[in-house]
Amino acid sequence: MSKLNKALMATTAIAFAAGLAMPAAAKKKDPSKAPKVVSSGKKMKLKLYGQIARTASITDDGSGTGFSNSENGNTSTRMGVKAAGKINNDLKLKLRYEWNMRSGHENNQLDNISSDNDFDIRWADIQFHHKRFGTLFFGRGDGPGNSSSQTDLSGTSTGQKGGGEHWDFQNARFVETSASANGGGRATTRVGRVFGNMDATTRSNRIRYDTPSIYGFQFRAGVVDQSGYEFALWYKGKVAGMKIKGAVNYSHNKSGVFPGEVSAGTTGTDTEISLVNGSVSVLTPWGIGVSGAAGTNDRDQVIGGTAVATDGKDPFFWWACVFYRAKFFELGETRFKYGFQTSVDNQREGDVGQAHGFTIVQQIKSTGTDMYAGYRHVSVDRDMAGGTAGAEIDFEDQDIWVLGFRARF
Repeated sequence: MSKLNKALMATTAIAFAAGLAMPAAAKKKDPSKAPKVVSSGKKMKLKLYGQIARTASITDDGSGTGFSNSENGNTSTRMGVKAAGKINNDLKLKLRYEWNMRSGHENNQLDNISSDNDFDIRWADIQFHHKRFGTLFFGRGDGPGNSSSQTDLSGTSTGQKGGGEHWDFQNARFVETSASANGGGRATTRVGRVFGNMDATTRSNRIRYDTPSIYGFQFRAGVVDQSGYEFALWYKGKVAGMKIKGAVNYSHNKSGVFPGEVSAGTTGTDTEISLVNGSVSVLTPWGIGVSGAAGTNDRDQVIGGTAVATDGKDPFFWWACVFYRAKFFELGETRFKYGFQTSVDNQREGDVGQAHGFTIVQQIKSTGTDMYAGYRHVSVDRDMAGGTAGAEIDFEDQDIWVLGFRARF
């Protein structure tokens, strides 16, 4: 063997040995397969989660047109932490802390501003989950009947949550027509005060108990914000191949704990209401479905010991929608929904508000993102003098076009 060949063989052997000694090149990791965030302790596991939800909208209120880049009126930007650990084989302890971080959620389209950044606590909760005896919630979080007016299997809640068609208007106002004002100042009233979905208490300080699910039924009860109480019966299951979800609820409390009452401006320190509401949604195996909701409350607004005569004393609402969902693209499901809503006496006796609209949501499953577009039309008929020559006041109808995204992590 020649000296050259010997040298080449020796060099090759050295290079091969060096390659064996060197560590293998690190493989690229898929971020989505990374382990969940865990605590430094061994007993409790932590999970960080959240979402950013934004909307661009164009609103025509009859007196002008405005554009806004704001928070989503259906779901907020938020972040939270969950912790879970075992007490024994039957009992688990879970903790949840979650907060809103909203930017520009008032959505003042015609003022060309989106103001009022805020931070508030949604959940601060200690939960005991037992396999046989159910769950006890102690702290701040959902009341037993929260979202009982909003059960909806359409999958479009990012763009339009169940129970209403008015959410995207946020702080927008109805404006009195020029003819009704007759040369005077044009009166306004908020869309969110005319409309409501009579939902139960939202996230509040409460002690709540949920029974185990029995044949799809679950009973929930709780004491909410000191003197209030709430009972709700929920159902989730399948009948003849169709998915069904529904709820009925009864609440009694100070009006300030109900988000609909706060929006309507009908709260008072001495005001208590009793509320009955419910909703149901059905999804067929072919992707076609329907949802509906209704509710009423017995309201007697009292401020400083005096009853408010113009208050809508016994308001009610109803809402219905049809929807279709299917997977046309690898991105994820595409969902379509059309809904109609009527609210009566919500702000004042004699008010009749009507709203309708459509929503399209495209799911991007790989990143937990929804993108959506929609249109809404709202109107109000107010049975109250104040227009020309003492005639009933007349408000312009409103239209809104929306485009938005919600990205979760």
